[in-house]
Parts: sequence; C-alpha cells; structure tokens
Amino acid sequence: MSEFTHPASVLERLSEIENDLALRQSTFESAALRWYRAKRDREHARAVAFLSAEGSVAERNAVADRQTALDAKQEEAEYEAVKAVVRVLETRASIGQSLLRAQQIR
Repeated sequence: MSEFTHPASVLERLSEIENDLALRQSTFESAALRWYRAKRDREHARAVAFLSAEGSVAERNAVADRQTALDAKQEEAEYEAVKAVVRVLETRASIGQSLLRAQQIR
C-alpha cells in the first residue's frame, strides 16, 4: 500500500484508479448487458413455467422457481463481481479525494 502523506502520492493513486476504472468500463458494460438480457429471459421462462404448472398459486410459484432458479447464474455472477470491483475502486477514489482535501487544509 502506498504512503499517502503527500498530495503527489494521492494524486498518483487517484490517477491509477481513474485508469483502472476506464479499463474496466467496457467489461462492466458488457457484463451488465449480458446480465439484464439473461434476466429478462429468466423472467420470461419463469412466467411460462408458472402458467404451465398446475396447483395453487403457491405450488405454481414453487414449480416456476425450481425450474428457473439456476437460469442466468453465470451472467449474474459476472455482473455482480465486476460491479463489486468498481464499487471498491469508487470507494478508494473517494477516500483519496478526502485525503487530498485534508492535506490542502493543513
């Protein structure tokens, strides 16, 4: 971990974070697109399964959930993983900005 006692080191780290976010942007956008398309497909498949099932509403919901529970799990996992990384980078950038402001006040 870098030492952030000088504004130059904080600015350098903020620049690295900016570059990292820029590199991950297309990955994040692609993962989001795949996930939201797959999510719509899963919702459609669940609706079809629900309408095709027999029994009470609760039983039909259970059948539909069972049949579609694993649909799009890979797309969702990839999207959530990239989203988590982006959130961490955003948090680090926010901390860096706070450190920089505190150093300028001194």
